[in-house]
Amino acid sequence: MLRARGFDEGGLNMAKHSPVILMICGIGVLAALLGGAPGPGQTLPASPSAQIEIPVRVSGPDGRFIDTLVVDDFVLTENGASQKIDGFYMVRGQSVINRGGQPPDNPSIARHYYLLFQAVDYDSKFADIVETVFQTLLRPGDTMTLMTPVKTYGLTPQALQSKPKESLCKDMVQILRKDIQLGGSDYRSLLRDLKRLVKSIEGGTSSFDADLETDSTTTSSIGLEVLLERYRDSLKKMEDIRIIDERKLLSFAQALRAQGGRKNVFLLYQREFRPELNPTILSTMMSMYQEQHEVLAMLMELFQFYKRETNFSQERISRAFADADLDFNLIFMNKQSQYLFGANMKEQSEDVFSVFSQIAQATGGVCETAANPAASFKKAAASSDDYYILYYTPINSAKDKTFRDVRVAVKRADVKVAHRQGYYAF
Repeated sequence: MLRARGFDEGGLNMAKHSPVILMICGIGVLAALLGGAPGPGQTLPASPSAQIEIPVRVSGPDGRFIDTLVVDDFVLTENGASQKIDGFYMVRGQSVINRGGQPPDNPSIARHYYLLFQAVDYDSKFADIVETVFQTLLRPGDTMTLMTPVKTYGLTPQALQSKPKESLCKDMVQILRKDIQLGGSDYRSLLRDLKRLVKSIEGGTSSFDADLETDSTTTSSIGLEVLLERYRDSLKKMEDIRIIDERKLLSFAQALRAQGGRKNVFLLYQREFRPELNPTILSTMMSMYQEQHEVLAMLMELFQFYKRETNFSQERISRAFADADLDFNLIFMNKQSQYLFGANMKEQSEDVFSVFSQIAQATGGVCETAANPAASFKKAAASSDDYYILYYTPINSAKDKTFRDVRVAVKRADVKVAHRQGYYAF
């Protein structure tokens, strides 16, 4: 069926080999298929040059790129120690301009775009995002990887040369819609089950939730203990399909580190809510069922279950992505909480937002929270075209595998400076 839609060997292909990294986050699957990348725990090859490369974006109060900087405008430190800038380029679109010093010849500015969609419900604005990619971003020589909740697809440079962009864009939108509908089906089913169970546990039905299907199951026909057990199991299933795996995140960063050129990652994440029993009602039920120890134990377990604890190091993950020398951009899509009588629609995206917003900051990327993901995407994408590349030779030349904290400042007022926050000395 993919071939019938024009996705042949020269076009948008679903990757057919085993993924280097499979990161389960949010609702779906993030997969990057990059052959030859090192696996977890493997040592990455040392850079062929002693020089360190730091892409830097400098913008004014209006958000526009400042293209008039000279080497003396920059101050660069590594672990607090001042470093001499050997030279730097300014990149504007496809133009590479030597702005001074002795930077290496022919810097790699080939662009690789990664679009990661983590959503339960398809949003018509997603089509606008795909159109922006084809109409304003992709140029000859660029590559793009589309990661849906179901599969990973790669757009080759040959496809851009041999096929109309309009056709590729249309096919990609169709695939994205289909995969989001398919990938979110289990999550939506669990969400419906949780809503029904909450209403059954509360002991009645309500007409306030138009999307909630009627269910004959009530506390009168099924014991409260059974309903609570089903509710707990459904919550656990929902958690199991949205785990953030630190090891796989690190593998993803390692895989991208091994790729040359400029790597622009865009994660579009749809805000999530889950129905939780109202705390006041939970407390009342605990008082009512003091003598029923099985019910009381399950109610107490729910209190603990609602407390999500992270079991990964945000610092370690952020440093790995900074070391990969990529731009990670988070588009956090607002979604209105659906009202459900007698329950709290609790946001369950706070842990995901925390880790990925920190990755964006560590790589010099953009973090946007908005109801219009297309507008936020355009803003983030626009910043990826214009930047400086600074080169320096560290005073500390030891390859001790420690993380080196890099800071870049500009001797001008009212400017915003974005760059990766360091690297590992391999």
